[in-house]
Amino acid sequence: MTIGAFILLAFVLGIVAYDWVSLRGKNRRAVLLEMAAFLVGALFIAFPDRATALAHAVGIGRGVDFLMYPIVIWLVRESLMTRRRRLEYDEKLTSVVRALALVQAKAGEVEVTPAANAQGSSLAPRQSAGPSAS
Repeated sequence: MTIGAFILLAFVLGIVAYDWVSLRGKNRRAVLLEMAAFLVGALFIAFPDRATALAHAVGIGRGVDFLMYPIVIWLVRESLMTRRRRLEYDEKLTSVVRALALVQAKAGEVEVTPAANAQGSSLAPRQSAGPSAS
């Protein structure tokens, strides 16, 4: 085994150990899936000829290309899906904040003022009706 392969295997082991400790009780299925994927990656790091043999079997010239093509496609998909989910969450949060603002406005907790509306905000805190300390 080369020194580069040893360093990569140590890096993979460190990532798995860190995630195992930090995510152990939170999402067991995700940690196990990560460990399985990293185990396959570690096997290809330790035995790069296996990746090359698989690549040749499906008509791809190099083992690294056999591994990188699906990884790049998956990462682009994940990036697009994450962006879409974030935009959906932003829309839901906007709806919740609007509904809360309307409930507070109806309850008299805040006033809708034209001055605040001109500044880009539709709501302003209601001033206390108590005596002022001058």
